[in-house]
Amino acid sequence: MADIVAALVALLAAEASVTDLAGNHIFGGELPPDQAEFMPRDALVIAPSGGTSLTDGSYLEADTQRFDLFSYAPTPGLAAALSRTAATVLRRTRRSVHAGVLIHWVRHAGGFSIGRDPLTAWPRAFQSFQVFHSLEEV
Repeated sequence: MADIVAALVALLAAEASVTDLAGNHIFGGELPPDQAEFMPRDALVIAPSGGTSLTDGSYLEADTQRFDLFSYAPTPGLAAALSRTAATVLRRTRRSVHAGVLIHWVRHAGGFSIGRDPLTAWPRAFQSFQVFHSLEEV
């Protein structure tokens, strides 16, 4: 089975506009525990967030997945700038392969939020997306 979170991490890590801001601090699922001591710094986290499948009831070898993009930075404004940059890359994605996964498209799934993480008070921006992708690696 294809790992869509790894594919989205690879997609963002391949874009200079994103890595110019976040460096290699692009993670899937959650922020690794060994990164906490360096926070708040520029970092992205792609976390699956459930949602309704657009292919429910079909026999397609593809599916949709909702995910949340969390952007961290030293200030809320910088977190928002990182989020805008990553969101632009995601929205422009069309039928390309990343980490062995064919991604057909990525669409925003709602507005954005800027503020602070409720547990750590680190500056954070947040936005949800939906991705349409192959289920099998290519």
